[in-house]
Amino acid sequence: MAKASSKWQLHPDLQRALANGQSFEEWLGDRRPCCSYARITQDRRNEAGVGRQHRNCDEFADQHGCAIVYRYTDNHITAADPDIERPAFLRLVRDLRARRVEEGYPLHGLFVVEEERVVRLPEDYMKLHRALTVDNRGLYAVTDTKTVLDVHGDAEMIRGLLNSAMGEREVVKVKRRVKRNVRDQALEGAPTGPRRFGWLGADPRTGRKVNEKLDPKESPVLRKALDMALEGKHWSSIVQYLDKSGFLTLRGNRWSMTPVQYMLTNPALCGYRVIQGELIRDPQTGEPVKGKWETICTPEEWLKMVSRCPVWFNLDGDTASTRYREKVRREGKKDYRGLAEATRRFFLTNLARCGYVDAEGNICYAKMKGNPPSGTNKQDRYRCGDTRCSKVSRRADYVDQAIEKLVIKVLEDQFAALVPDERTWYGEETLAALLARREEYKQLHMDGRLSVAEYLEFRDTIDEQIGESQKDRDAFYAEQAAKNFLAGFTQKKWQDFDMRQKRQAAATVLQAVIIHPIPKGRPRSGKFDPDLLEPVFRTPH
Repeated sequence: MAKASSKWQLHPDLQRALANGQSFEEWLGDRRPCCSYARITQDRRNEAGVGRQHRNCDEFADQHGCAIVYRYTDNHITAADPDIERPAFLRLVRDLRARRVEEGYPLHGLFVVEEERVVRLPEDYMKLHRALTVDNRGLYAVTDTKTVLDVHGDAEMIRGLLNSAMGEREVVKVKRRVKRNVRDQALEGAPTGPRRFGWLGADPRTGRKVNEKLDPKESPVLRKALDMALEGKHWSSIVQYLDKSGFLTLRGNRWSMTPVQYMLTNPALCGYRVIQGELIRDPQTGEPVKGKWETICTPEEWLKMVSRCPVWFNLDGDTASTRYREKVRREGKKDYRGLAEATRRFFLTNLARCGYVDAEGNICYAKMKGNPPSGTNKQDRYRCGDTRCSKVSRRADYVDQAIEKLVIKVLEDQFAALVPDERTWYGEETLAALLARREEYKQLHMDGRLSVAEYLEFRDTIDEQIGESQKDRDAFYAEQAAKNFLAGFTQKKWQDFDMRQKRQAAATVLQAVIIHPIPKGRPRSGKFDPDLLEPVFRTPH
């Protein structure tokens, strides 16, 4: 399966021309500078699909006296889901609004093979339209229909919004159709979905469906793990059993606690189905629908498992995850990962790793978690977070002090002489023109040459353009500040960092810190030994 990726870069022809000593102006000639955007939802051809889109845009641009200066690509990313970000599309909108790319080359218009490649939702169309109409130079061309659209006319905005609204409607219909089909299959008791551990995959030769028959090798292991859970065994013991079974997860990973809990509380174990938190029931009797596949346990055993685990769902059809999603939707999107990062207080969070070596010579390398004082430990400690190991523990303050000295020295060596990048926002000229135009409209209204209705229409439109351009500028300077974070580093600068900044700086130069166990025979209460800490440095910047 291909991974989602986004990129934006100079056109290869322009890169070659510049490398051969040709100036941008010589390469451009009398052509209009434009860009192309390519996107594909599922990449099955190793970027061949997006490559063809860009090539078609090159040919059509050449026919209309234009040159593709920049290429923007969102590969293996859908445009139909507003919650999925398309980084290249957002960068495209920013650069079009600025009328130039970060390298300083001008940008007046956009070429795409078809409109659905770039916009599927009305909000995306409005973002693109406002960027294209920031001045009167905007151009929008679609190669499949061989058209160059008049983005400055009222009819084009209406057409674009209608098309994108129809696209959004079609997406909603498809999603609804898929959801209905899944529910119908559940009511019919048909086995569906990706293969589950313990069941066999589909076999077209015999007509066997996925998850219909139990796997003779995996199902006994799954049943044993279930029995251990029903007997009240600790989850770490079940994880260890699965590790020793010789089987990995279906994704090829080692077992861990949360996936095992989900696996052993899956209602499919007893033949039931839950969709979006709702236990599928017969509309006539109200009883749970029993699926047409071989099961691993009884409904009574499944209910016992559900009562033992954290509440993923209850029999009334509500789920913890559904409630959480609804809460987030009501309150608006929040960066919970950012909040967690800001509140962590351990310096080596995500960097400290366990160096325990087992009898076979395998090193643990699990992340070590920061733990507050408890029991006989009166100080914060780093402790191995792998339930199979948990063999290494060390006082956090001693570890932090030793690593902090190393980090400061490396940061001084690498960044002390680095000069901060103080470039001006490359869309400043466009923003200044928008601000000047707003003042011009205001003056025309004050002189009586624009009616109130005309002035308000102009002002609302240009205020939106100015607001978005100012957001682009703020984002640019925020990115620049992140790059300049360590430029001209000194010990004084380190003292001014808060804990989040210190972790960020440490992660810039450190890949990990391996904390090795105290050698046998050495008392745990002995003097702290920094030689048992093994810093793993990143390649110098």
